[in-house]
Amino acid sequence: MLEQIYRVIFEFAHDFGLKAPSARRAFEKAEKSVASSPYRLCEAVRYQTLRQISEILGAWYREPALLNEQGNPRHLPLTGVKSFATLARRFLPRFNPRDVADILITERLLQRDPNGDVVPLRRAARFASNSTLMLDRVPALLHALSSTLRHNARPTGQALSTRCERGTTIDRLPVDAIPAFNEYVKKLAHTLLNQTDTWGSQRQAPEGVKDQQRLARVGVQVFAYVETENGRQHGKLA
Repeated sequence: MLEQIYRVIFEFAHDFGLKAPSARRAFEKAEKSVASSPYRLCEAVRYQTLRQISEILGAWYREPALLNEQGNPRHLPLTGVKSFATLARRFLPRFNPRDVADILITERLLQRDPNGDVVPLRRAARFASNSTLMLDRVPALLHALSSTLRHNARPTGQALSTRCERGTTIDRLPVDAIPAFNEYVKKLAHTLLNQTDTWGSQRQAPEGVKDQQRLARVGVQVFAYVETENGRQHGKLA
């Protein structure tokens, strides 16, 4: 099992231009530090920023005050009482809202209209695949997945104590149907995430208020994968 996991990780590193010697050094460094400094989500600073950007977009698509009569995200002015700046400061208080808007416009997450107002182009916060914000997601997602697998493998004997770990596989799908498959899954994911956000917002402890209850960070990740029958050309890792 571990050999296969390492093969996947080394292949991923190779796809992003990391040579085998550098990957080995990173592995050796991680092996030495894992006992004294195990990975935790709080380390992923860039991932947390990406998550907060996702919260901005999620709120824009979810909260009635930010929706128009058709239920779509409203165009917001950059500044003012009911503006993008007000929304952005809720989730990224240490960032300049204009800088955040400029970044999101560059990454085609926001669009500026002729009046100078901004509107989101999509709910998902996706940046260029080689962006440090996106790459910082990878260990965070692997950590989240492995923690669920580890939790569910414990012999508790109580079905209600397990976490969600579900998937489906469709064999023999024509390759020309893949774009339709991707769009279909995105629509389903959008509904699931919106409903989960609504459920969670009704139960969250107020921010900044000390609560006697123990609190946790929980989350849901949805992704689709595609693997063609002939696979891809395997090159030797340098």
